[in-house]
Amino acid sequence: MLGFNVLGSHSEPVIGPNIPRSQDPKIGHFNGALVTVGIPRRSRTVAIVLPTHNRSHLVGRAIKSVLAQTHTAWELLVVDDGSTDSTRDVIAGFHDPRIRYLRNEQPSGPSGARNTGILAAPPSDFLAFLDDDDEWLPRKLELQLDVFETSPVPLAAVGCGRIEYSGGEPEIHVPQYRGEVFEHLLARRARGYGAQLIVVRRQPGVKDLLFDTDLRCLEDLDYSMRLARLAQFDYVPEPLARLYRDYGGTHAWNAEAAIRGYEQLERKHERELDSRPSVRSYYYVCMAHNLAKLRRMRECRQRLRQALPGSRERLRLFSWYAAALIGTVAVRAVARFLPIRPPKESPAPPRAN
Repeated sequence: MLGFNVLGSHSEPVIGPNIPRSQDPKIGHFNGALVTVGIPRRSRTVAIVLPTHNRSHLVGRAIKSVLAQTHTAWELLVVDDGSTDSTRDVIAGFHDPRIRYLRNEQPSGPSGARNTGILAAPPSDFLAFLDDDDEWLPRKLELQLDVFETSPVPLAAVGCGRIEYSGGEPEIHVPQYRGEVFEHLLARRARGYGAQLIVVRRQPGVKDLLFDTDLRCLEDLDYSMRLARLAQFDYVPEPLARLYRDYGGTHAWNAEAAIRGYEQLERKHERELDSRPSVRSYYYVCMAHNLAKLRRMRECRQRLRQALPGSRERLRLFSWYAAALIGTVAVRAVARFLPIRPPKESPAPPRAN
């Protein structure tokens, strides 16, 4: 067992002569409770959860990126999710008392492993997540915590941009949506709020939100959507993480997993999607695209037919369907030249009480 150093406890709101007037916490609402708006610098502790499974050749890079953070008030919980390689030895090679090793004897998947870390996390002001094949840039925590500190409203989470490596030239993606982002997340418009990109604010006396273990893909989208119902989101408008899709191993995000993830997400959020037909149509398009990658063309065409009634891009859908009659290569080509994007913004229907 590696060293364990408790970071401290949740801070209580403090207003008094020892705090300059400019730093007096304001009061706002988070998940129905009164909370302070803005976080004093002296109480910015972060519990970081890093799940890993048979990635001994990668997890060290992720850990090093945490050690390189300019913000140093953190504890890292590395959750070994039933690895059978040398993962434990790699982690034991880091001699920092802020690193804690946890192990699930049986693999529980990304959601289960993250939940193990969340439930074992010591008291802290924030939670953050990092995947074992990714890495953070050095100022990630510092800049995101600064957003919490200066925000005029209570925030549930702060995201950031990313640099993505998928085999070609690196691509930079920067978020565009802040504030009330549930609708944007549901429609797949909002980027920058994946698990490894966000820092989540914890509340004293309130149980931490857990990941849905039934979801093996898109589980972080579901997590962020549930979080977005509690309070607003914000982001740092620059890339603060490197996400790797090109290391050559089996990745949690693959065509088969994506199809199942969209199917599960559609069932879980059926109520919301019933009143947002264009969003449901886009989910069907995403399923069809991944079915084509697997050469399951009959199912691909079926999903495209399902997408048609709610689609705002019917001409493109017809082109996709014609391509699906030819085969995988044709679908790949039409998806490149006639992409179907997430539906544009529209007035959100009222939420049921």
